[in-house]
Amino acid sequence: MPPTPPGTPGRRVRLAGFGSATPSHGAGPEELAAVVAHVWPDLARHLGPLLEQSSCVGRRLVRPPAELATPLTPSAQTAAYRQVAPALAEAAAAQALSDAGVAADEIGLLVVASCTGFVLPGIDVMLIPGLGLRADVVRMPFTVFGCGGGAAGLARACDWSRGHPGQAALVVAVETPSLTFRPDDTSMDNLLSALVFGDGAAAVVVTPGEQGLTVGRTRSAVVPDTGDALGYQLADDGLQVVLSRRLPSLLADVLPDLVKGFLGDRPPAELDAVAVHPGGPAILAAVERSLGLRAGQTAASWETLRRTGNTSSAAILTVLADLARSLPAPRGRGLAIGFGPGLAIELLELEWRC
Repeated sequence: MPPTPPGTPGRRVRLAGFGSATPSHGAGPEELAAVVAHVWPDLARHLGPLLEQSSCVGRRLVRPPAELATPLTPSAQTAAYRQVAPALAEAAAAQALSDAGVAADEIGLLVVASCTGFVLPGIDVMLIPGLGLRADVVRMPFTVFGCGGGAAGLARACDWSRGHPGQAALVVAVETPSLTFRPDDTSMDNLLSALVFGDGAAAVVVTPGEQGLTVGRTRSAVVPDTGDALGYQLADDGLQVVLSRRLPSLLADVLPDLVKGFLGDRPPAELDAVAVHPGGPAILAAVERSLGLRAGQTAASWETLRRTGNTSSAAILTVLADLARSLPAPRGRGLAIGFGPGLAIELLELEWRC
């Protein structure tokens, strides 16, 4: 790829508080394997190595795993999304506000990322009365960023905060991929997604300040000729997931140059932590190998994957929350990496002082 600018400059802003919310139904690999074997008996021979690979992935779902074998019509998917997604988003956001010690009327910007359902008015509008936000809060709904929505939304919130030093920003991501599951789709993309995606919401409050975990420069990039690697296609019975098995190798090919262009001469292995979107075990392993990362640098990503799986746009916010709770040193530097359909990659410079 051609040389690229170092990223959006500006003073650092603080990730002041985090929140999360997950549904009640647990779904381990064995439970999902039983569903897959029941719905797609011809694919049962593929389950051995895939189950072994996903054995470290934990998930929470809004539907009991056994119900995944029953397809939902698009209208039923939307009705369920309208019922559960706003509630998860509000719970995560309220927790983040409390954690940050920020009142609802101090929020000047509301960013909401979600790609697994569509309602109009959006969840951003629903959160205003639910949280007691100001009627004049600036809204940024991120609906087509996919898994990258949390990282992209956070980056834009940080940019906004630098220009509005007297106000705070609230970033919320909520996803319910189990509602979009299509049992009639026997593609490997759908099988892989069933073994890694989970439902849930995460939120973060962004404020001025340089204490704790902070964000400096940010950068976005769309990788040419990779639009078919990740995303959704609209089918008659709902959203058809696109999750190419080439995704780990694609990321491994492009990330080294992108990260070098962003970090300059400092190797990623010298950073104290790297918060990677936990797309799945193969993706995390590919990122680690391609960037030459040391063991432990991506601990927060693996912890998130183990606990809640890949919750799409919400996952990177959960990783950052895990990192903030267990910073590897009193002072340090790091990098956050998000990615989504495009193939689009988000990079955020991290720093902390405790």
